[in-house]
Amino acid sequence: MYNTFLNWIFDGSLTSKIPTPRKSKDGEVIIPDILKYNSPITHTYVLSLFTQNPKLNYYLNSHFNNIGLRYLEKEELFYFLKKCVIDFRISRKSLKWVRYNNKTKLFNTLRKKISVLKNDDIDLLCDIVNKSNDMENIYVSLGLDKPVKKKLKTKQKNKKLSKISMIDYLESNFSIMEVVK
Repeated sequence: MYNTFLNWIFDGSLTSKIPTPRKSKDGEVIIPDILKYNSPITHTYVLSLFTQNPKLNYYLNSHFNNIGLRYLEKEELFYFLKKCVIDFRISRKSLKWVRYNNKTKLFNTLRKKISVLKNDDIDLLCDIVNKSNDMENIYVSLGLDKPVKKKLKTKQKNKKLSKISMIDYLESNFSIMEVVK
């Protein structure tokens, strides 16, 4: 849907019509309805595309920075913005690019635990955690994975606790991670 809209707005012709919805013979949607009331391409989305272009952004803010924008028909606004793209010589490369975040369990957990970081910073932290040697220990400490318990052999079950040293007891019952100073 977004590609269809961007292809239309940057085709360079004022006379081209907004793409109409089409379906294939199988019933699959080839071109979705951009003008539909519940389309993800809204007034604010279209205006937010041009925030990287200072001249056009200033012009749009001076004319559309109020609630009256919602009363415009989508079709009128789209044609107006297409004319602005041609007049201000905006290219498709100059649009802002927002990277898609793949929300994983690690991302969501870190988002809750460290709420002061931005999403990009949390993405970097997730990359660092996934590339580290202690990845399993970090996942266990965050509660994302359950630690694998070592099965005791029958000989170990019969051992008396008084004969086991403290280090052996800790290593057999807890996951230990060395901390580097």
